[in-house]
Amino acid sequence: MKVQTRHILVYSPSRQTFKELCLSVCGQTWVEGEVGDRECSWNGRGLNLEIDMVDHLEKLVEQLHTGYYNLVMVDCRHVSDLDVDHKKQEEAVHYLLDVLGSERDIERRYPLRRVVVLVGDVDDERVDRFLFQMGKRHVGACLRDTSLSLRPVGGKKAARARFIDLIWQHCEKVMLGARRGKKAISAAGGGITGIYYELGVLKCLHDAFDTGIHDFDMFLGISGGAVVTSCLANGISIDDLMGKVGDLDDTWNYRLKLSWKQLNIGEVPRRVFLLQREMVRYVMRMLKREDELSVASVFGLYAVLLGPIFDNNRFEKAMRRLFKQAGGTNSFRRLGPELYIGATDQDRREHVLFGDVGFEDVPISRAVQASSAMHPFFPSVEIKGRYYTDGIVTRTANLRAAIDHGADLVFILDPFVPLISETAGFNGQHGNMWVVEQDYKTMSFTRFTGTRDEILRSDPDVNTYSFVPSNRMRRYMAKQNPFVSRNFHPIVCEAYSSTFRRLKQLEYKMRGELASHNINLDLMPVKEKVERLTEAKRPDVRLLLENEQDGKSNVA
Repeated sequence: MKVQTRHILVYSPSRQTFKELCLSVCGQTWVEGEVGDRECSWNGRGLNLEIDMVDHLEKLVEQLHTGYYNLVMVDCRHVSDLDVDHKKQEEAVHYLLDVLGSERDIERRYPLRRVVVLVGDVDDERVDRFLFQMGKRHVGACLRDTSLSLRPVGGKKAARARFIDLIWQHCEKVMLGARRGKKAISAAGGGITGIYYELGVLKCLHDAFDTGIHDFDMFLGISGGAVVTSCLANGISIDDLMGKVGDLDDTWNYRLKLSWKQLNIGEVPRRVFLLQREMVRYVMRMLKREDELSVASVFGLYAVLLGPIFDNNRFEKAMRRLFKQAGGTNSFRRLGPELYIGATDQDRREHVLFGDVGFEDVPISRAVQASSAMHPFFPSVEIKGRYYTDGIVTRTANLRAAIDHGADLVFILDPFVPLISETAGFNGQHGNMWVVEQDYKTMSFTRFTGTRDEILRSDPDVNTYSFVPSNRMRRYMAKQNPFVSRNFHPIVCEAYSSTFRRLKQLEYKMRGELASHNINLDLMPVKEKVERLTEAKRPDVRLLLENEQDGKSNVA
């Protein structure tokens, strides 16, 4: 069986230190290798390692952004017979870790768990202090070369052999340890336009992976994302789902749009009753001098009339029928993959996960209805005596829940992001609903980014990749209300193309990380479809479908 080659990037203060390390490794009886000035190879005990050396920080960062390295090794050993200043060595390590941690794009950031620091010196107290500092920096490992101590146990040669063995054991742990965690997709909300965006992203990922997204172990959804993930968990293909959502499938008679037929007329009598009750209470408070006649008070009374605009019961029935027609199930317990739908308990102001322990007996369609019940558009949904509303009120993407349920690879889709403008007064030029929408998106996105960064610091072994609309695409999506069903083709096609650009940007890093999860990344099929979209006169989702022939889809 051919041994796969792994790659290590060594940051060393001098070529002499690097060569000394390579000669020591290749001097072991169980290692075969070749030693050069700036590169070497080590082969032994099931590992085939190719090592590149850099002695300048700028070069190291450049190489980490252009190639994939399974490990970064920082040689901070103070070899006394070489002309190297130990203080400059330590300062260089801290500077390197600062640079790696300051990468603004968190998914381009090289994980500190895959950084190993080599230490050693005749001054044991200095080494102890430095080891403590590295522990605070959360590097993957700090390996001590006791052969450089004043009195190495067993002699210098034996101590060096133990040090090389430590290096090899760490490489085996990092490079050969099989991933045992689950693969998850977590989709946030964003209305109908958010669903369009997520379909474009998922179609691109599906085309780029040799493992279909339907083979993932876990799906988590909130609001619009709950619609998408519940279908994926039920085995409905991306092509089929796009056909139904985009009105390409003539056999599907439900249209994902709001119409006059869905107006919440049945709520009007109750709202009139509530207004009458509040008016009586208001008059009583005025008689008791507990309130006064004011515009604010009168407006508050009539605001009681402004109940949910649309009824979402037809939507729940359509989801239930969709699962059945697809040969799926409306039961969390009968699904193959895990499915978790996030919603908000409207009165307790708590987030709940339908499909989790204590909530697995709720019908999936009912959970999706509750998760997407955004006020003031839809009424809250009663389930077992409690009332639930849109999950995005209390969570954005449920990344924490995915990790707690065993995921170590999570793809996050979040179309609910604000539009950024450098023009002062830009938002004030729009209506009040625009400003409210942008405020909600800002609160949701800042909550998510802060939570994600903290989670990734506390769970460094988890790989996550987030996909959000570019600001150019946000501007396009913001031209319409998120609950308006226009522009299906432009949004899906641009989401597909922008996801390709993001994958291309991260390919050097993703290819290696996904391989550890047994996923092969191949962007060629995606590139061909993006070129087809570019050549087309106008965006057409049919150009992305698997059964596309001569620009016509067979999805129906």
